[in-house]
Amino acid sequence: MDTRQQKYEELLFAHLADREAGEVRFFVNERRFDIMRQTFADQLVGKSVLNIASGPFAMEFYLSPDCARIDSIDIDACLAPLHARLIEEELIAPSSFEVCDVMEFEPERQYDVIVVNDMFYTKHVDFYAVMEKYAPFLKPGGQLYFDILDRRAGPLWSFFNKDSRYRRYDMADVHATLQRHGFAVEASLPSLGIKGGLDRAIRGLLWHTAGVANNIIFLCRKGGAALAFAGAMLLGEPLLQTY
Repeated sequence: MDTRQQKYEELLFAHLADREAGEVRFFVNERRFDIMRQTFADQLVGKSVLNIASGPFAMEFYLSPDCARIDSIDIDACLAPLHARLIEEELIAPSSFEVCDVMEFEPERQYDVIVVNDMFYTKHVDFYAVMEKYAPFLKPGGQLYFDILDRRAGPLWSFFNKDSRYRRYDMADVHATLQRHGFAVEASLPSLGIKGGLDRAIRGLLWHTAGVANNIIFLCRKGGAALAFAGAMLLGEPLLQTY
């Protein structure tokens, strides 16, 4: 572990001392961001980002030091002093933080990227309402990243008594909602967990044999299909859809 990583973890444990150690370790687990890192690659460089339900700023630490600006929101008031300290120590990207409910926040600008990570699992948040509120605040050609629980996996997780707290969605409805708001899906892939070993092997087997995953990652582009078509026409190139 490098010095920067160690300092970040120390600050999280200090500021979240009332939380269970396992919860904090989950937050700081870099593997949670492997898919996001692979999906975005270097596309966050120089971009303005809205991070909804930021949690303790792990995305700001691991993934986005080269963003032009990040505005982060979360309902947890304990995160405000942590954010101030992380900025002071220059451990995270230039960013603002506001303690706010997701449906009460009022953006003042449009963004290049909107990230909603680890939020749509809760029964207290509605995916459809969030899309209705925030879609207008993504710039044309901007990217939306989120993860969401697949309804098809519900019976399996219920069998292991792990599903009562969660809200799941019909993936056809999710795709239809994205299309209605002018989003083209660039990538849709399963999250196979962060434990590795047998857990990952079982999740991978379920996905490859039955097409079932607990959590699905989406990367979308606002007006993506229309923009691709316009660009191809301007360049005199054939249009190839890859999603």
